[in-house]
Amino acid sequence: MIYHRSLFERLERPAANPDSGATSVAIHLGKMLSIRAGSVQTLPDYGLPDLNDMSQSLHESLSQSRLLIERFIRAYEPRLKDVRVRSLPRDHDPLALAFAIEATLVVKGSRQPVVFTARLSDGGRVEVLPDVV
Repeated sequence: MIYHRSLFERLERPAANPDSGATSVAIHLGKMLSIRAGSVQTLPDYGLPDLNDMSQSLHESLSQSRLLIERFIRAYEPRLKDVRVRSLPRDHDPLALAFAIEATLVVKGSRQPVVFTARLSDGGRVEVLPDVV
């Protein structure tokens, strides 16, 4: 049995070679972080508010977004432990939101430090890519 791919990944590609654990988690995080709060009727706390639509100062919005993302990942991605989220500098585009997600990936008893970059794109979708540690 393959434990490092999500159920939907196994259903979509049952005969395919398994993705690396970090790639599988990045795909799942991208899907998770793109879902808006209140979208899942059976899990009212699942999803994030629209990060583009926060009505606070930039510093408060970034701080609140970082904490919301951290809590959401801790609650709904069991393969990641010791999750820490920090906002990334917006050097090239002052309106773009990007976060680094640092954690420990636990798969089959093995622990591996991982870092992901999450970028909010147009339309509220979040793209998450694994970084090399």
